[in-house]
Amino acid sequence: MTDGALRMRVFAFIALVLFSGLVARLWYLQGLEAQREELQQRAQTNVLEEVYEEAPRGRILDRNGRVIVDNKVVEVVTIDRGIVDDLDPVQRDEMFLRLAIAISRSGRLTKVGDIVDQYGDRSYGPFERVPVAVDVNPELLVFLGERQDQFPGVNVVQRTVRSYPYGRTAAHLLGYVGPITRAEWQARNQLIDPDDPDAKTYQLNHEIGKTGVELIFEDELRGVPGTRFIEVDASRKVVREYDYVPPVPGNDVWLSIDLDLQALAEQELTTGLAAARSRTPQEGAPPNVAAAGSVVAIDPRNGDLLAMASFPTYEPADFVNGITATQFRELTSEDNFSPILNRAIQGTYAPGSTFKLITALAALQEGVLGDAGLRRPTDLYLDTGTYTYSNCFEESSTCLFSSPYAGGGRQVDLPASLRVSSDTYFYEIAGEGFWTRSSEPDEDGLRPDEGIQLWARQLGFGSDSGLQVPYERSGAVPDRDYYDRQFDAGVFAVDGSQWFAGATINLSIGQGELLVTPLQLANAYATFGNGGALHQPNVAVRVTDPDGEMVREFGPRVLRDLEIPEEFQAPIEEGLLGATMDTGGTATRVFGQANFNVWNWPVAGKTGTAEVDLKADTSLFAAYGPVYRPGSAVAPDTVPEVALSVVMEESGFGSASAAPVAAAIFEHLATDTVPVARSLNETARYALGLIDDDGQSATGEGVNE
Repeated sequence: MTDGALRMRVFAFIALVLFSGLVARLWYLQGLEAQREELQQRAQTNVLEEVYEEAPRGRILDRNGRVIVDNKVVEVVTIDRGIVDDLDPVQRDEMFLRLAIAISRSGRLTKVGDIVDQYGDRSYGPFERVPVAVDVNPELLVFLGERQDQFPGVNVVQRTVRSYPYGRTAAHLLGYVGPITRAEWQARNQLIDPDDPDAKTYQLNHEIGKTGVELIFEDELRGVPGTRFIEVDASRKVVREYDYVPPVPGNDVWLSIDLDLQALAEQELTTGLAAARSRTPQEGAPPNVAAAGSVVAIDPRNGDLLAMASFPTYEPADFVNGITATQFRELTSEDNFSPILNRAIQGTYAPGSTFKLITALAALQEGVLGDAGLRRPTDLYLDTGTYTYSNCFEESSTCLFSSPYAGGGRQVDLPASLRVSSDTYFYEIAGEGFWTRSSEPDEDGLRPDEGIQLWARQLGFGSDSGLQVPYERSGAVPDRDYYDRQFDAGVFAVDGSQWFAGATINLSIGQGELLVTPLQLANAYATFGNGGALHQPNVAVRVTDPDGEMVREFGPRVLRDLEIPEEFQAPIEEGLLGATMDTGGTATRVFGQANFNVWNWPVAGKTGTAEVDLKADTSLFAAYGPVYRPGSAVAPDTVPEVALSVVMEESGFGSASAAPVAAAIFEHLATDTVPVARSLNETARYALGLIDDDGQSATGEGVNE
């Protein structure tokens, strides 16, 4: 081959190589550009999403620091909607069926429809795990973990839920949590600054306090939700997670209640109702159904709520995993005596003879009893058992009012009238004292003949107390205006003037249209016992953050100070003491049977029996103690430690049913023997013999809660 031909071949080879490189380069650049376009397109379609993680709620503790409501971590079966959405509808339905069967076999009965409903709940975002079973057992976790190919998109995650170490104790006071409604969601989020990084925002699948302390302290108990920042592509698949801000737990709320006293009140109320049911009623009288009642204890020194029991009750833990409509209807059904109703603040009752304290105080304050009035408090009155009032409704009409002590013929003064509960003594105060006064209002708009109503309102009746618990009822203090409103509404059909003498007379012994709550009754007796300071009851004493640092405190709140004169308080208190300590007292027999020296720890109290149409009487008792009495171990300047009200529906006489419940509670207070409340865990271990009566290990080993 010639040199020229060789050079030509080399040149051709080099040219070929260069051309191939150029083609490869062009191909590379074209591919790179396509890739760049693809990346640019992806970048334009990918978006950054925020996924919120609900924060643990704050705890609820009693005044001594014992946790009544806590949180626990549970295993939750969830559905990843992004994966399940991609399944063939037939595959999805088959998987839902398998999942429902698996969950049901684990002990939590679940329908396919339940899973379908949860899956379709759009309150959960597209990147949130939708829960279908909460607090599942370990066997189910293992079963699902070994068969992930059969359950695509099904995961088990951990979640924090409410726990109740003491079961249903104080359930009505504590309340419960549940899924937020759209109306609640809109209302809450309207109050939140969207630019605040610490805002306690809500999503439609979050929980919120529904009743009780959980509701009223929602802002304190709720924490700051956590946030996951994720990148998703055009197909709504998660590409990566950018950042994670963990949730901040809510604050702790310390209540004023004493857990031990709360448990004792609930136990004695339950026992008292059972005893009333077993009691044979008088011939012709309705049976003692005795299915419901309430106990309220207040500290007269500062207004702290010490206990609030309501029966029947419910399990707040039932709401943790979601409650069905059927279950909720059972809780609200009157046929079941409405277990969810907090009778301490939502039950309204005629107070019966417990109201005589108010009538007596009104008579002294308004001069009906006094030197210029009907008689002096120390003057004797002949109680014949009946009282007749002429012109009761209108001219020539006559009303006959009877006393349970008909034919007694006893001489009573003001203290004795309270001790033996003389109705006729108070009938005359109302009829001959208040009713005979001019009915024209004075310059302040007050009617002189409505002094009983005036002092009833001064002691807190007819309006809610201001307790930090929602849905409290106000009750009713009837007067002319009340009757006029009822007449206009068509409730009453009385010709002429709606208010009449008989209404005032009935009011004097706590009957008629007068309605009070057990909380109002306890607070009225607390107010009288402390000399006239009407407190706004406290249910909480302080709020602390998750680190235990003080956020705020709640001190005593005095709504008004009546400054009851000693000369007015003394004869009334003498009568109340006589009711529990002296011969003939309506509760003397009951307190005499208690295992404490009532002379060393005197209790001033009053029985009450309120008539109810076609039902057994409402049984009531209201009291406060300890009280100074000459010869007792109590100092003269002592302010009572506890005021108590007991109200038992359809339970008969106050002396027979409500008074024994109160006496049992006072006995433990007087002797400092209030039993320590046991948690559910402690109760179980006690039943197994692992701990003794004092909660100590029966085996000598340490005890861990």
